[in-house]
Amino acid sequence: MASHTAKQADGGLDGVETRKVTKEEAAFILGQGGKTKAKLCAVSGAQIELSDKGAAGKGSPPGGYVSQLQIRGTPRQRQCARKYIEFVIAQRNGPVKIDDPSVHDDLTILVVPAETVSFITGKGGSFLRLVEDEWSALLFFLSVNPKAPPQHVDPSSTNSLAIFGLERRRRGAQLKVMAAIEMKLPGYFTKNVTTSESAEEGFGTDTVMIKEEEYSYALGRSGSTRKKLARASSCIVEYVGRVAYFCGSKRERTCGREYLRWLLMQRVNEIVRVDHRGRDDVTVIMVPSSCIGFVTGHRGASLRSIEEETSTFCFIEGSADDGEDQKPLLLFGCLEDRRLAETLVWEKISSKFDEVTPDYGGYGLYGSGGKRGRGKGKSKDRDGYNEYGSKGKDGKGKGGNSWSKDGSSKGGGYETSWASQQAEAQEERQVRKEGPSELLNISEDDAAFLMGPGGKVKRKISAVSGAFLDLKPNRLEIVGTDSERSRAKKYINLVMAQRIGPVKLEEPDQHDDLCVVEVPAEAVSFVTGKSGSFLRLVEEEFGTLLFFLDFNKGSKRDQLERLAIFGALRDRRGAELKVMAAIEMKQPGYFTRRDASLPMQDTAEGFATDRMPIGEEDYSYALGKGGATRKKIARASGCVIEYIGRLAYLSGLKKERIRAREYLGWLFRQRVGPVEVDYSSREDVTVLQVPKDCVGFVTGHKGISLRMVEDATGTFCFIEGGRDDPHRDPKPLLIFGPPEARRQAEERLRQRIDQKLVEGWVHEDSGGGGYNNWGGGWDKGSGKGRGRGGGKGKEGKDFASGKDGGSAGGYDDRSGYTSTAAAASGSGGSVIANGGSFPAVAASVPQAAAATAAATAVAGSAVAAAPSLPKGSPSASAVPPPCAALLTAASSA
Repeated sequence: MASHTAKQADGGLDGVETRKVTKEEAAFILGQGGKTKAKLCAVSGAQIELSDKGAAGKGSPPGGYVSQLQIRGTPRQRQCARKYIEFVIAQRNGPVKIDDPSVHDDLTILVVPAETVSFITGKGGSFLRLVEDEWSALLFFLSVNPKAPPQHVDPSSTNSLAIFGLERRRRGAQLKVMAAIEMKLPGYFTKNVTTSESAEEGFGTDTVMIKEEEYSYALGRSGSTRKKLARASSCIVEYVGRVAYFCGSKRERTCGREYLRWLLMQRVNEIVRVDHRGRDDVTVIMVPSSCIGFVTGHRGASLRSIEEETSTFCFIEGSADDGEDQKPLLLFGCLEDRRLAETLVWEKISSKFDEVTPDYGGYGLYGSGGKRGRGKGKSKDRDGYNEYGSKGKDGKGKGGNSWSKDGSSKGGGYETSWASQQAEAQEERQVRKEGPSELLNISEDDAAFLMGPGGKVKRKISAVSGAFLDLKPNRLEIVGTDSERSRAKKYINLVMAQRIGPVKLEEPDQHDDLCVVEVPAEAVSFVTGKSGSFLRLVEEEFGTLLFFLDFNKGSKRDQLERLAIFGALRDRRGAELKVMAAIEMKQPGYFTRRDASLPMQDTAEGFATDRMPIGEEDYSYALGKGGATRKKIARASGCVIEYIGRLAYLSGLKKERIRAREYLGWLFRQRVGPVEVDYSSREDVTVLQVPKDCVGFVTGHKGISLRMVEDATGTFCFIEGGRDDPHRDPKPLLIFGPPEARRQAEERLRQRIDQKLVEGWVHEDSGGGGYNNWGGGWDKGSGKGRGRGGGKGKEGKDFASGKDGGSAGGYDDRSGYTSTAAAASGSGGSVIANGGSFPAVAASVPQAAAATAAATAVAGSAVAAAPSLPKGSPSASAVPPPCAALLTAASSA
């Protein structure tokens, strides 16, 4: 007996039906853990509830205690629920029978060979339950008792499998069962199937034949590739034997077939090109070449993970080695899934940039020294350029010895003096400063938030404000000048405001330490980075404070969010350009479309910004691997340089901007030929004359040795006129940068020239002690090589201590030049008068005369190389006394 009520709900007619069922029936409807009831609700769309009503009364069904069954939903949903409940209850007593299947518009009958029934059913009905769960359908055999399936069947007989549910779900379940039958009986369904396309605009089925060698690739591990194609196209995709079935609307089927075709093209490394104009199922992201491996991951694992998380189909369009700086990453799927995938990809790109932190320096303007470089041997340090296992601040690692500016060893690897200076500056900023102070009361929770992980937040506020912060129990001490303390308190309040919600800032124009960048809503997630990683990266790099003002997570895609940047003028501009570059990468042309029409140069003498267009063919060369070339130009010129699209933004004083434009211009010219520079009146250059035979050793293979000197010293160096000019010997090596950086670069390069001249042929990886490919400075304690010229190389001082210790004598501490006196007195030794060490020697002693004189001085062979340097050049110096004495003696002889 059933009662019926109906009421209007949720804009439609929502009714409720109740009926009484026995305790046994209720248990069967409920199922183990409520699974059967949940399945009935999912298939019918109705809400089903069971409640205990106690002992049976008059009119109750036989069976004792009864329960009340309540069905809620639309008439159609309630009708389906009642029918499915009857079928489930009927299975308690034996086979289910359906007299006229045609009256059921929610039913599909699949004819199953009798010999596959047990296989299709699975142990305890496991396979059918699996299909029901996947497709929210109801499956059972007609005229087959599920409790006692037949043991011996006629192979020629068949059984009928009933599949109830919505059309799409029924078709998915039907294809899943067909695939299982085809596995048991190959060819049962596909014997006469060929590639075909349905003409139906609505729901239909297309088929595509898959070759044997393509099947595993198209299927993927545990069917993962097939599933991703199905999710991205919104099409039912099932492989029945070697035939791919695509079921859905015409548009869905077309997308599914295209995705499969592109997938199979990738298997044979065939270049996939997609005309994505006008398509509404794709999002295109231009990924920098340097980030592609990181975005895709090892064997595509990272990209597969994004696909699985977002139900999309993604791949890099074109060839991996076509030389393009940016490659299109295509994301296919529905709009919301593509947006999520796009966010994850940009976070990947952002985290890749996190690993390659740009450093501006040159004149000591930027950089924060080494940070926690861990590991043995080679290790990269984010800010300090501590290559070869060097040890930055708080770092751990094993390498060679690290030498400070005064020559003392710090241990832990080769650390550049430029990075050392930045690290020392960072240390000084954290040392307690003397001056006026004030105390603020602060709670424990606020103190913990202000401290941040490892004290990062406190250090950040201290660095940006210039004040010293000291957290004590329930108190915060701020030490500094009035302006420093005022800034520190302001930044503290802004940071603490983020605990409650969006930060509000009244009258931004009143803050002289603030700039605001308007960020498009769809670029906010990329600019923020995963858990704020990109903003934190920019803060650490430039010593600034960044956060969004009045941020609204529900912003529409065409709205703008305001990003506040606090800090000193130069620091703010560097952070602003970095954020602009990120936005431009996300939305090409957002800034450059407007700025390309503005004047390229600002006439202001003070701090301003110039722009410089970069040709498409020059961009990769100007950027360098991991942005290395851009960074070196920035350090050498002292200018903030950022590439935003194909525009180089140069921010600094007028002389810094001029230098940066000149350096970039020379760089572009180097790509296509030699460069000539009039350096006679320049103050930013040191000229080092390099003997022609030493040029290759000084620059290294593909310029790697010269690049290492540039990285270590913050300079920009190149051979003027090209290294292959046969008419110039020696060749001028131009070193650009601030004075101290040039001095350090010159010293390193002279040592390299001396090594080549002393040893003749030099292997780049000469072992033992000595100067081993710039890897660890002078190796103390291993300079014990012996040479035929006599003499045991002094520990830690010999040029060729690990290879040819005695051939050139020792290293003169007083002058820093190689002495040849010891070698001259040896028997049969090879003497090299190292003219490359004292550039002005040619002004006093003719080169030919020096060579002749030295040749007659000893029984062995002698070679003198005394390259000349024009008078008045920035690096010209007098002949060192030991060398002058030797040459004088040789001339007399």
